[in-house]
Amino acid sequence: MILRLARAAFGSRAERRLARYRAIAEQIISAAPDDATLSDAALPDRVRELRAQAAAGTSLDDLTLPMFALVREAARRTLAQQHVPEQLIGGLALRDGAIAEMQTGEGKTLAATLVCALQALAGRGVHVAVPNDYLAARDAGWMRPVYEMLGLSVGLITQEMDDDTRRAAYGCDITYGMASEFGLDYLRDNLKFSAAETVQRGHAFALVDEADAVLIDDAGVPLSLYGPLGDQSEYYRLIDRIIAALQPVHYQLDTRRRVALSDAGYDAVDRALRQAGLLKASSLHEIESISLLHHVVQALRAHVLLTRDRDYIVQGDEVVIVDHGSGRMLPGRRYDEGLHQALEAKEGCPIGEETRTVASMTFQTFFRRYDKLAGMTGTAQADAEEYRAIYGLEVIAIPTHRPMIRRDEALLHRTEADKLRAILASVEDAHGRGQPVLIGTPSIEHCDAVAAYLAAHGWSEGDGAKSFTVLHARHAAEEARIIARAGRPGAVTIATAMAGRGTDIRLGGVPHDETLRAQALAAGGLLVIGAEPHPHRRRDAQLRGRAGRQGDPGRSIFHAALDDELLRAPQAEPQLDPAQAQRLVIAVQAREEARSFDQRLALLRFDEVITKQRETLYAQRRAIRDDPAPLVLVAQFRDDTIDDLMARFAPPSAKWDVENLDAAVRAILTLAVPIAEPPSARAAAARALRATLNATAAQWMQCKIDALGEAAIGEILRRVMLALLDQLWAEQSERLEHLKRRIGDRRLPPHKVIAEFQIEAFALFELLAREVRHEVTAHAMRLGAERS
Repeated sequence: MILRLARAAFGSRAERRLARYRAIAEQIISAAPDDATLSDAALPDRVRELRAQAAAGTSLDDLTLPMFALVREAARRTLAQQHVPEQLIGGLALRDGAIAEMQTGEGKTLAATLVCALQALAGRGVHVAVPNDYLAARDAGWMRPVYEMLGLSVGLITQEMDDDTRRAAYGCDITYGMASEFGLDYLRDNLKFSAAETVQRGHAFALVDEADAVLIDDAGVPLSLYGPLGDQSEYYRLIDRIIAALQPVHYQLDTRRRVALSDAGYDAVDRALRQAGLLKASSLHEIESISLLHHVVQALRAHVLLTRDRDYIVQGDEVVIVDHGSGRMLPGRRYDEGLHQALEAKEGCPIGEETRTVASMTFQTFFRRYDKLAGMTGTAQADAEEYRAIYGLEVIAIPTHRPMIRRDEALLHRTEADKLRAILASVEDAHGRGQPVLIGTPSIEHCDAVAAYLAAHGWSEGDGAKSFTVLHARHAAEEARIIARAGRPGAVTIATAMAGRGTDIRLGGVPHDETLRAQALAAGGLLVIGAEPHPHRRRDAQLRGRAGRQGDPGRSIFHAALDDELLRAPQAEPQLDPAQAQRLVIAVQAREEARSFDQRLALLRFDEVITKQRETLYAQRRAIRDDPAPLVLVAQFRDDTIDDLMARFAPPSAKWDVENLDAAVRAILTLAVPIAEPPSARAAAARALRATLNATAAQWMQCKIDALGEAAIGEILRRVMLALLDQLWAEQSERLEHLKRRIGDRRLPPHKVIAEFQIEAFALFELLAREVRHEVTAHAMRLGAERS
C-alpha cells in the first residue's frame, strides 16, 4: 500500500530516471545557439579542451553536457540531422552503462555517437560491436563525418585485415567492428610472442548494437581459434579395435539413446588400453585420462548409436552424414569432437585430420571483460532479468519521438492449413490496395513453405503483377538492398527472423520517393504478418517493430495454429478469440524463454570456472612474454620440478621408488645422478639428494648459458615457454570440455553439477601446472650444448 502511494506521488524509478534524463536533454538543446556560432575549426579545439579536462581528473559525467551538445552540432553540420530529445535520452542511458531499448527507426546509430564521443575523451579506446561486417562498415562510414568534425578518429575492423591494419584501427578513438572480431582479436593477442605484435590496447568501453542478438542469442556461442592436431589415425584405429571387440554386456543403452560403459566394459577397455600403451594412468577413471575416455565414448557411440545407411552412408572412401528429417545426404558436413573420425575408423575409411581448438571463449565471457558495457536494441524488456543477472546491465525503455499508432493483432487457427489460407487472404487484400507486406517466419524451412504456398496460388518469386521476394539471413549487404525495397506499395517480402537486422523498412522504399510513400501511407503503412510465433517473445516484437516506425501507420497480425511446432496443443475446438490466442502463445513462449535463460545461466557457471583458469594462464603468459629476465622463471620451474619428483618418488617418510625416480631424472632433467634407497634417515637423505639435483641441474644449465649467451638462450626459452603454454592450454581446454560432458552424463542433482565440475577442473588445472613445469624444464635441459 505504501509502495503504491509512493509510486503515485513520485512515479516509478524508471519514470524518475527518464524525467532526469529529459531535463538534461533540455539543457543540451539549450546550448545549440552558442555552439552554432563556433567555426568548424573551433569544434575540435573545444573537444581538445574537454579531453584535457578528462585527463586532469574531471569525470566524464561532468563533461556530458558540453560534449553531447558538440556532437549534436557536428551532426547538424555534417549529416543535416540533429539529435532529438529521445535520442539524447538514449545517449544518457548508454552513458550510464545500460541497455537502451529504442524502437525500430528511432535513430539508434545516431544516438550512439553521443556516448562514443564522450567515452573517447578518456583516451582508452571505444569499441562499437555490431552483428556483421556490413553494419560495421555502414555505421562507421555514416557517422565518420560527425566524429572527424570533432577531431576524433574512427577505425573499422573487418575479417580480412592484417595485423598492422587492425592495430591502426584499434589505435583510433572509436573503433567499429563485428562483435566476433573483437573477441577473436583478444584471443589472438594472447597467442602473440611479443607485446609489440598485439593489436588491441585494452577493453575500456564497449557499445553493443543489436544487443539482443549478440549478448542474448549468441551468448553461449564460442569464439574459437583452431589449429591442426596432426595425424591421429593410428590412435583412432587402436581405440576402434578395442571397442569393436566389446559385447552387449560391456555397455548400457538407456531410453534416451545414451550409451555408457558398464563396470565389465570399463574393466575390459582398461585392460585393452593398457596393453595398447594408450592408458598411462592407474585407471580410465583418473582425471588425467579424461580425453582418452572421451574418445572411447565417441567410438562406443559410433558403434552402438550410429547405424550405416540410416545415420550415415559410406560413399567411396568417405563417411557422409544423412539428415534425419529429410533423408538427404549432407556432403562436406562432419560430426565434431572426434565422432566423425571414430566413424571413419569403424568403416575402415581414411581418417580425416582433426582440428584442435587453440583458444576459445563465449561471447558473454568476452563482453564481461570490459570495464564498462552498454547496449542498444529495439527489444530488451523481455530479457531484462538476463541482462541484469549476467552482465549487470539495467534495461531502460526510451520513449518514441512520435506516438506509436501501429495496430497489433493475434489470431489462433485450428490447423496449419487454416493459417496459410488466412495469410494468403491477408496478402491478397493488402496487395490489391497497394499496401506493402512483410511476412516473418522463424526459420528458412518455414520461409520456403510460405513461399511455396503463395506460388501454388498464383504468385511468383521475382518480378510480376503478383510477385514476392524471399529474404534469408545469408548475406548482409544483399539483405539490406532487399529490405530497402520492401516498403514500396504492393511489395510482398517473406523473411526469416534475423534477415535484414539493422536496416529500416521505409515506406515508399529507398531511395526516397514522396509519391510512392504517399501511396503506401494511404494503404495503411506496412503490414507485418507473423507466419508462426517465435520461441521468444522478443523475436515477435522485433518483427512487429518493422511497422509503424517514426509515427507511421502500420499493422501487425500474428498467426498461430494449434499444430504449430511451438504449441502442439492437444485441445480440440478451441475458442479462437484474439485474447485467448495471445495468452496461449505468451504462456508457451514464457516457458521457452525461461528454459533458454536457465541454459545460458548454467553455461555461465561453467564458463566462470574455465575463465579463472584461462585468465591465470594468460596472466602467466603475458608475464613470460614481457619479462626481461626469463631465465629466472626457468630456474624456478626447474626447482619446482625437482620438488615434484622428490615428493612423488622419494618422500621423506616412506619407501623410495628409486627406479622411477632415476628414469624421471634422466627423462626430464637429462641427468645421471647416483640414487640409492637410504637404509635410514630418509628425510636427511631426501634433502641431500634434492640439493645434489638442484646443484647439478643448475651447473648444467650454466654450461649452456656460457656456450650460447644469456640473452640468446633467454629469448629461445621465452619462445619455448610461450609455445608450450599455448599447446598445453589447448589440451587443457579440450579436457575441460570433455569433463563438462562427462559430468552431464552422471545425472547429478542440478545443485551438485557445478560443484563437481569445480573440484575436478581444479585437479585438471593442477595437472596442467605440473605439465608446464616439467615440459619447460625438459626443453631447457635439452637445449644447446651437449656434454663432452
